Amino acid sequence: MKIGVIGLGRWGTKVAREYIALKDEGAIDSIVLCDTNECRLKQFADEAIALNQLNGVLSKVDGIHICSPNSTHYEIAKKALESGVHVLVEKPMTTNHNEAYELVEIATAENLILQVGHIFRFANVIRKIKELYDNRYFGQVYYFNLTWTHLMPYIKGVDVLWDLLPHPLDILNFITKEWPTEFIGVGRAYRRETLNEAVSIQAVYGDGKFANIHLSWINPIRRRILEIVGSKRTALVECVKQEIKVYENNEKTLDVKANNTIREEALNFIKAIETGKNNFNSSIVGARNVEMIERAINSLK
Repeated sequence: MKIGVIGLGRWGTKVAREYIALKDEGAIDSIVLCDTNECRLKQFADEAIALNQLNGVLSKVDGIHICSPNSTHYEIAKKALESGVHVLVEKPMTTNHNEAYELVEIATAENLILQVGHIFRFANVIRKIKELYDNRYFGQVYYFNLTWTHLMPYIKGVDVLWDLLPHPLDILNFITKEWPTEFIGVGRAYRRETLNEAVSIQAVYGDGKFANIHLSWINPIRRRILEIVGSKRTALVECVKQEIKVYENNEKTLDVKANNTIREEALNFIKAIETGKNNFNSSIVGARNVEMIERAINSLK
């Protein structure tokens, strides 16, 4: 099997390294890397085929992992699917829900794998929380708190919600199997006139529970935190370090073995191509995630 990685920015470079490791282990036959920046390509010159044109990649691979800027996701994914190439596209799937559902339709019609990079579905810590939630370990869940913050320089034309909201929404959907019925939010821009840099939003669910989600590009403290407040127990989850602290009568730490989520996601993509089964991070979930982000943006005051 041959895999291509499109876009070698900060995240794409990490993804490329994982596929190169999988090639060295024999999980795939070869890897093709693509970026318009020749300097980025040169760092992989001895480890992979490096090209600066998408068309050259699509003629050489079975599947591509798209790590390019959000605004390019739709165009690249559509071209790949129409070329008969399987696709794993980073979140958000697109920046328009109509385009997202169009990609779902194309993939279905062509019998191709289309996955979205909701990577926390592959984290052992989130899988453990889902197991506990399904077994009613927390009792009745009253609400969730999610905090996603880090200091981010100005990015032209990009809103903090499109960058940071996909993961919290997908984690909530993965755990609860539900989508919010309503959003109530406030967003502000501080270093520029338009487009939000900090947002606090409440996602309301049909059964009465809700989730408070705080997103920020201006807070220098990097946080990826999930809290679950229930009638029996409360949990504090560090999503990147993969740590869980549970509060009942006192605090205790649950044993979770941290795993390499990029590798897990890549292996899942490879297996999906081999088996034709796309049952873990489906394109429908990705498209619905985009739809929810749009609704959240429309709720802001």
